[in-house]
Amino acid sequence: MNVLLSIKPKYVNEILEGKKLFEFRKAIFKKKDISKVFIYSSSPIKKIVASFEIARIIEDSPQKLWDKCHEYGGIPENDFFEYFKNSDTAYAIEISNLDEFSEKIDPYKLKKNFRPPQSYCYLSLDYFDQKLDQNTSRTEYEAVFLAEDSEEYGANVSAFDEESTGLNQFTEPKERKIGWIDAELNNITEIIMGQSPPSSTYNSEGMGLPFFQGKAEFTELHPIVSKWCSKPNKIAEPNDILISVRAPVGATNIANQKCCIGRGLAAIRYPSCNKYVFYFLRLIEKELDKKGTGTTFKAISGAVLKSEIIPLPPLPEQRAIVSKIELLFSELDNGIANLKLAQEQLKVYRQAVLKKAFEGELTRKWREQQVDLPSAEELLVEIRREREEAQKSTLRKIKNVKTLTEEEILDLSEIPIGWKWLKLQELCNLVGGVTKGRKLEGKKTIILPYLRVANVQDGYLDLSEIKHIEVLEGDLEKYRLIRGDILYTEGGDKDKLGRGTIWKEQIENCIHQNHVFRARPYSKSLVSAYIGYFSQTQTAKDYFFKKGKQTVNLASINMTVLSNLPFPLCSLPEQQAIVSEIEMRLSVCDKVEQDIAENLEKAEALRQSILKKAFEGKLLSERELEEVRKAEDWEPAEVLLERVKGEKAIAGKR
Repeated sequence: MNVLLSIKPKYVNEILEGKKLFEFRKAIFKKKDISKVFIYSSSPIKKIVASFEIARIIEDSPQKLWDKCHEYGGIPENDFFEYFKNSDTAYAIEISNLDEFSEKIDPYKLKKNFRPPQSYCYLSLDYFDQKLDQNTSRTEYEAVFLAEDSEEYGANVSAFDEESTGLNQFTEPKERKIGWIDAELNNITEIIMGQSPPSSTYNSEGMGLPFFQGKAEFTELHPIVSKWCSKPNKIAEPNDILISVRAPVGATNIANQKCCIGRGLAAIRYPSCNKYVFYFLRLIEKELDKKGTGTTFKAISGAVLKSEIIPLPPLPEQRAIVSKIELLFSELDNGIANLKLAQEQLKVYRQAVLKKAFEGELTRKWREQQVDLPSAEELLVEIRREREEAQKSTLRKIKNVKTLTEEEILDLSEIPIGWKWLKLQELCNLVGGVTKGRKLEGKKTIILPYLRVANVQDGYLDLSEIKHIEVLEGDLEKYRLIRGDILYTEGGDKDKLGRGTIWKEQIENCIHQNHVFRARPYSKSLVSAYIGYFSQTQTAKDYFFKKGKQTVNLASINMTVLSNLPFPLCSLPEQQAIVSEIEMRLSVCDKVEQDIAENLEKAEALRQSILKKAFEGKLLSERELEEVRKAEDWEPAEVLLERVKGEKAIAGKR
């Protein structure tokens, strides 16, 4: 196993000149069998320039590591401690057998869609020579490169904070908000409250003006046209701000064409610098929503909107603030895009892991080391025996199962010798849950917690909201969930049918609704997690998608479809080994996904922090403020306000 290490060019030069023998890191490789480390010199070089072997890795506190390694660290003391300021542990990689390449390697030419790591990533020994496996898609391959044994992901998820966007890089100017005033929104802008035209004037043929009614048509910036109006009452002009004044209150877009607005919207016109008002409304969106009143629909009146107070700087400063906001938002959006890309790559990686697991690839070497490993056929005999014994106590007749045909098996993926494709009903007892709305008057009943479709997600349970239901006393034993039950959903979006996970007795005496199926293995020789993970594979998802029935608003599967789900059975030891291999890999994914989710939340908080600083007059640096105050059209906002009032008065007399 090799490692590709990203290093800034100035430090690469120190290494190549022999002045830097230690490379410092906050996080270090978990794998121990590292043969070589390749040095990727980051932008603007963007080449692999050398390789070295690891003499040793020193782990210590930042202070002690500095004391040990600073002489050949190749980094100034201030930079070192700034880098490790939030770290209790620091690592130094001691460089040996450095080999500088006479011809630098351009990885972008060797590998299509090469993406350099932010910190490091693992490479196979023949990474730059190997070709794609014929059975592995380009997307899967890239995902495995990015995530296989992916401790490096932990180092690649960047945290969002104010320092990373430059919000704290400026000293506080001595004089803030020169020429600013607070003004009512109605005094500086023109506000047009929407009004719904007769429904007979609506159309989808493009007759008249585009017609917008509320947030439903909004995107991130401009609304999408879905209908038109031939006789508009209230009209918004291009660049007017559109704001939702009925549930939900406060959402904003900008009109990119002349349009008709219904009663759920208002248009705010401020041609001097419309984006300044737009971003202010984005800042106070939640506050506006809180001001909404009404029982059926929350709404704000024109009076509330018009009386909103906006901090108003001189016009050149408004423009500068908008430019700075959009610069910072652009950087923020790039970071968010990278996080969302990582999310998608993790999804691909998960499917790649599961695919290899249930084709026997993850345990291929393990199988080669086993002696007298029982076959799936032998295990099936044991399962049937246990099932028959259990059925005798209930006096129920065992239902004959029509096994998969050879043609059906040929359509499935190839599995190792000793495995067997079966139907899920051959391995598990499948039952539906309790039906809501039964008439139970005069009968002995109890109140129990129960699982709904909303609780059963793809690979996990969402137990944040558990509801209770009145059922017959006998329903507890009939529908009670026990540890190891596998849960499957009956309905929902077609691409999410049959999603499922394992019950681990998180709630005592919990039952399940009839829209949630329960699969209970017949034998202790069946690992519930093995069955549950298979339900997350693309094979299972494709099966449910193909067999699901679609109605207008909902897709669903029935018990028969679930019962006939093809399932690859292997021996108990291999089931356990496969689950271990899956969980070893996916546990890393889980941690990274959590980090990504946290950073996406931080990004949204940072967006609000940027806006807050902007309208407090704290976003621009002293140099930037000096520049805007030299603008030819600079004048106190009070003068601007009086001019706007005068223009509105003249327009009102016309």
